[in-house]
Order: sequence, then C-alpha cells, then structure tokens
Amino acid sequence: MADPTREQILDAARGLVPVLRGRAPEAERIRRIPGETIADLRAAGLWNILKPERFGGVETDYRLMIDVTIELGRGCAATSWVYINLVAHNWMLPYWPARAAEDIWGEDRDALIGSTLVFPAGRLAPADGGYRLTGRWPYASGVDSSDWMMLGAIGQGPGDEAPGPRIVLVRAADIEIVDTWHVSGLVGTGSKDVACEDLFLPGHMVLDMAPSQEGYPPETEGMSDAYRLPLLPLIPHLVAAPMIGAAQAAWDDYAGHLREQVSTYNRSRVAEHVTVQLKLAEAAQLVEIARLLVREDCLEAEALIAARAPLPLIDRARWRRNGAWAARCCVQAVDLIHSACGARANYLTSDLQRQHRDIHAAAHQIHLSWDINGAEFGRIAAGLAPGNALL
Repeated sequence: MADPTREQILDAARGLVPVLRGRAPEAERIRRIPGETIADLRAAGLWNILKPERFGGVETDYRLMIDVTIELGRGCAATSWVYINLVAHNWMLPYWPARAAEDIWGEDRDALIGSTLVFPAGRLAPADGGYRLTGRWPYASGVDSSDWMMLGAIGQGPGDEAPGPRIVLVRAADIEIVDTWHVSGLVGTGSKDVACEDLFLPGHMVLDMAPSQEGYPPETEGMSDAYRLPLLPLIPHLVAAPMIGAAQAAWDDYAGHLREQVSTYNRSRVAEHVTVQLKLAEAAQLVEIARLLVREDCLEAEALIAARAPLPLIDRARWRRNGAWAARCCVQAVDLIHSACGARANYLTSDLQRQHRDIHAAAHQIHLSWDINGAEFGRIAAGLAPGNALL
C-alpha cells in the first residue's frame, strides 16, 4: 500500500479541526488531551509523520509536521501543542543509536514519546553498563498520553573532561508524574512535572547533544534528509506552529463574526468602522508573516542539507530569532482581535478567550523568547561567541 501524500495527510488534519474545536472545553476541564483525541489522531495516521518506514511510519519532509500542527491549532491549541511535542520525537529518535528505536518501536509501533528538555533539572552519572539518572523536571506536555519520555540532563560520559548536556530516554511508567499543572493557558496540555531517583539507563538510551548541533548527525547517515537537520535551530518553529494555528482560528472567527455584527451601543454595523478594518488587516498580516517566516526558514535549511552544505552559525541563530519573532507576531495578532472584539470576548463560551489565554501561555516557552533569541542573534552578528552552548 502506497504511503499517503502530503496533501492527503494535511486533509486528514483539516478534517479533525471541528472535532478538536468541539472537544477543546473538555480538554481544558480534565487538564489533558482526551483519549478519544489521541485515538482520532492515530486513526488519521498523524502520529506516523517522520517515524522511520521500518517502524510503519511515513518519512516526509520536516515542514509537514509544522503544517499539520498549524491545522490542528485551528481546532484546539492545547491538542496542537501536545501533538507537536510528541510527534517531533519521531524525527529526533533517529539521532540515538539504532538500538534505542528498536527498544521503543520494536516493542510497540504505536508508542508515543513525550519530553521535557530542562537540562539542569536532571543529574546523570556513569554507572556499570550505563548511567544513573536523578531529577525533577517541569513542563512535561502530554505526559499522560506518552509511553516514553525524553528528559534533559547534565552528565559526564566515560572519558569526558567535564559534564555536558544529554537527552535520555526513559519509560513513562518508570518515572513519577507530579500534578502541578494548574494554570491559566494551555490548560489541556497537562504539562505536569515528572521525577525519578537513581534510575538506571543503558548507555544507548543516552544522547550526547554535541553531534546534533550542526546537523548531519552520524546515526542518520543514509536516512532521509529530514533527519539530518540540526536539532536546536528549528525547535522554535515547531512550538510556534500551534500559535499560528490558534491565531488563524481567532482571525477567521472574528472576520466571520464581523459580517453580521451590530454594535450593542448604537446599532451601527461594526464592520463599517475603519479602526476595526485596520485591526483586522494588521492581524491578518501578522499571522501571514509568522507563517512565512517559519516556512522560509525550513525551506532554506532543507536546501542546505540537500546540497550537503555547512549550516553557518549566524543562520542557525537567525532561524531561532525568526521562530521567536513568529510567536511574537501571533501574540500581537490575537491581542488586536481581542481588543476589537468587545465584551463578548470575556464570556467563557467564547473560543477567543481561550485562544487569547493559550497564545500568551505558549509565548512563554523558552525557545520562543524574543529577549533570548533576539539577543543571541545580535551577539553573534556583532562577532561575539554564542551565549547558548547548544547552538
């Protein structure tokens, strides 16, 4: 049976938008993604994107993860956020020795992998035959739906002069979930804390970050070019994608509402007000800028990888800068719409109040911080060494 085309996969995502929108209040009520949604995403084949073919996946381009996430974000930002946080690990897992993927997908092809890559939260020490892991990590989005977790840690391997950042793979059943997720935005993501104490890990489940910094990680030799992209520079584009979808949904809803809205105060047609027209136009422009920035950066990176060209440090910093700016554009777009919408945006029955909260919560993700990523680009552009050792 032939793999689905790119457009067929996107159509499957678009078909779920009204379903996700209908379930968004339930996801917020239970503070996690409903099990029915996880099953619907599986039935639509959306968990298979960029999973290696030998494990039943579809080896697509990197951008498809982002495009599908944007579509899902039009229905529910929390679902979209969890989706990209889990499906992106299909793309990341081939960075590990091949035995790691066999341990996970060889056992269960449907296994989902969550993460929290807060490196200082975990301590990794060499042990006989592997490592010992101890720590407590915040922001484990989608952990309730995950079978495995990627956790950031600081550790030292055999022969290393100093500890460095590592990402480890652990079974979700082997760690404790600590329910700390009582928040105002992205409530449905269930981004709880996780913890473990002196957990043994075999050596092949531990990834040294250094080989992934500039792309072309050695473990992906001979695989699709998508797996040869650098890890850190394009992560902002992944987490900006739910924001683009949610901002687009807010704009679509408001534009549609304006076609019939009449002012409660003086019964004038709201769409006739030039100030409203300008806010609608500016918000549309901001969402489009965000979408284009993300798309063009990915196309540029893909072209460099296809040409087997080096990925200059300034470009890697620029991509992170652009991802953060895309997120900022989405916040500004939804703020404009929210300010123009009037008092109805305050009602809990309005999707806009949830989109507004979700957008602002998403913008707090560290990879989307303009203060960090903008300054890092300026630093490198001015000839200074990068402040981010992982870049």
